Amino acid sequence: MSEKGKICVVGTGHIGLPLAAVLAEAGFEVTGYDTNDDFVTRVNTTGTADFREEGLDELLSRHLHRSLTLTSSPPAGQDVYIITVGTPLETGTQRPSLERIRTAVQRIAPGFGPDPLIILRSTVSIGTTRSVVLPEIRRSTQQFGLAFCPERTIEGKAIPEMRSLPQIVGGLDEESVARAEALFRLITPTVIRVSSLETAEMIKLINNTYRDLTFAFANEVALIAERMGLSAAEMIRAANVDYPRSNIAQPGFVGGPCLEKDALILIDSLKKIDFKPRVIEEARKINQALPDHVATRIIDELRGLRRSPARAKVLITGFAFKGRPATEDIRGSAAVPLMRRLQSSRVEIWGHDFVTPEKVIADLGAHACTLEEGFENADGVIIMNNHPGYRAANIPALARRLRAPAFLFDSWGLFAVQEFREVPGLRYAPLGAPFASP
Repeated sequence: MSEKGKICVVGTGHIGLPLAAVLAEAGFEVTGYDTNDDFVTRVNTTGTADFREEGLDELLSRHLHRSLTLTSSPPAGQDVYIITVGTPLETGTQRPSLERIRTAVQRIAPGFGPDPLIILRSTVSIGTTRSVVLPEIRRSTQQFGLAFCPERTIEGKAIPEMRSLPQIVGGLDEESVARAEALFRLITPTVIRVSSLETAEMIKLINNTYRDLTFAFANEVALIAERMGLSAAEMIRAANVDYPRSNIAQPGFVGGPCLEKDALILIDSLKKIDFKPRVIEEARKINQALPDHVATRIIDELRGLRRSPARAKVLITGFAFKGRPATEDIRGSAAVPLMRRLQSSRVEIWGHDFVTPEKVIADLGAHACTLEEGFENADGVIIMNNHPGYRAANIPALARRLRAPAFLFDSWGLFAVQEFREVPGLRYAPLGAPFASP
């Protein structure tokens, strides 16, 4: 683009709204279009987002109702349309639902002006831009540009990463690539051109699938360590020290709206070419089974403490899928299936999170509470994310409120067992090590 123009961002959730704000900051006239009228009204009225994202509210305060407009009606005559709508898995399947993509194009197509550039940024199956988006565009116009430019930021740090991470650009043709590259060069210093739409689509999938694989390896090490009475954290830390050919991740739950989904989208995409990605499939199974494995450990520990699960009170703290950067987002949170499994054994679940609202936790079926209320006379506590508030909360002191003997399962290994030596009757374990008394 030789000059700044009008951009419509289609879908203003965790991905779209930060992008719209960054583009407004870069000098574009931006319209954020979302069919959720309540959300649009709320943001327009309060001037703040419904979710946590570093720097977003500051950008909204500078640009909302000026160079940034939010609307629930599709705008016409935009130079660029960037589609960021979600692609959840179809209910009961491991296939992504692409209907939102198709519907988004159908809604904006009547407003296309001369030669619009359409950019798909949502995570999709390989081939979606060409097989789903392209035919819908051609029903409305024959003169257009089309590119796939994946979003690869981390939730909570989307704005600084949008301005620093390399932007992948794949296009329908050379002109589409050039136009998309020119746009993104105004917000990030590095743009990487790739040879096709499909190449760009697959890059996003292999980025997140690689991370899923690395966590699966660490989690399998954790399962082995538990069986052998060893510490996965100790072994991994020692293995990585000053050894240039090893960078093993620490074990942990794999969650969020992307990581647990994107490997499944890749697996589904490869069915079209009759290819079975065995390593990827097994890695996903390991990570997917981890909440159930931990729930089994908790039930066994309760019984070892001579507590009936049906009469036990257990606090789950950390319902957001991650603690750093802080988020309220429970999409893909391992705490939810873990809670469901424990509740199936009639365990009474109390729930806490430093960011996720109490109403959200209560709606999931837990007794929403403060940390103090949750620890009081509980038979056990499960820490599910790594929010910095745990270090400030003096968890060892709170543990004295537990009904001894009791357990504390620290899934992130935020504490050392020695920190609980003054807590009578406590049994402590991180992921990847057996329960032990301080």
